[in-house]
Amino acid sequence: MTILNRVKDYMDEKIVAISPESSATDAAKLMLGNTIGSLVVKKGEIYLGVLTEGDISRKVTALEKDPAKTLVIDIMVKDIIAVESRSTMRSAFLEMNKRKIRHIAVTENGRYVGILSIKDFANYYSSRVKKRAKT
Repeated sequence: MTILNRVKDYMDEKIVAISPESSATDAAKLMLGNTIGSLVVKKGEIYLGVLTEGDISRKVTALEKDPAKTLVIDIMVKDIIAVESRSTMRSAFLEMNKRKIRHIAVTENGRYVGILSIKDFANYYSSRVKKRAKT
């Protein structure tokens, strides 16, 4: 495994958290302001789940719920799926594909250290194509 194939080299180290009592509107604004597509739901030091832009789209907008009155805790995904930072990009991609998710948490020694998104895979594969074109 080369260092360029490791999740830690492509993940976003910025983990943005939101309270479970926040509204879907607050969550959407936080994602927009940080140009990200997912948030970790956290109460104090406890991680409770993940909320993605897809969750807001499917569970609020499509159902015509009021986003200002819809709480994050009611639309978040409670299982936090994660891969180790030393994992290969290939294994992370296969895990995300198997679970049909677009964001996956990244851990190191049991601690959350980042998020890997489908956008990160676009960057990864783009760099591989560029590298092959040079050889």
